[in-house]
Amino acid sequence: MLIFETEMAKKLITLQFEEDYDFLLLGIFCTYRDYKLCYEINRQLEVSMERQADLELKMEKKGSSSLFSIFSCNNADDENYFIINNKGSNGHFLSEMKQVDYFLMIRNYSRYTNITDITKRISELKNVSVVTEMDVTQLKSAENFLMVETI
Repeated sequence: MLIFETEMAKKLITLQFEEDYDFLLLGIFCTYRDYKLCYEINRQLEVSMERQADLELKMEKKGSSSLFSIFSCNNADDENYFIINNKGSNGHFLSEMKQVDYFLMIRNYSRYTNITDITKRISELKNVSVVTEMDVTQLKSAENFLMVETI
């Protein structure tokens, strides 16, 4: 939340800004490499995610940054799917969720998007141990997901 206060002619104006996290998010625990997980999810969900340019994020250490691999696609319903590797070149995408290996983010989802079915289908993959739906508003570093660009 961003609070901006100013005094103008003895009036106090307070603006509150809250991020809009309008996407679904799954945490994936697995032993697959990123490209193998993407391949398996493509088959299981009948999508066609492809690797994008790595996302560079500034890290908590002053002056440091980390690169994170990202795979994405738009499906037939114009939903945007992203697989984000939580382990980057110099840290974690979400430092408070170090145990999660990957995130599946779905933007532009419709009322027909069945997150329970998606979770079940991904959890059926051989080397996936856990898939869990995540509440983005409870994540300290949730603003990192806003840096992921739609293709």
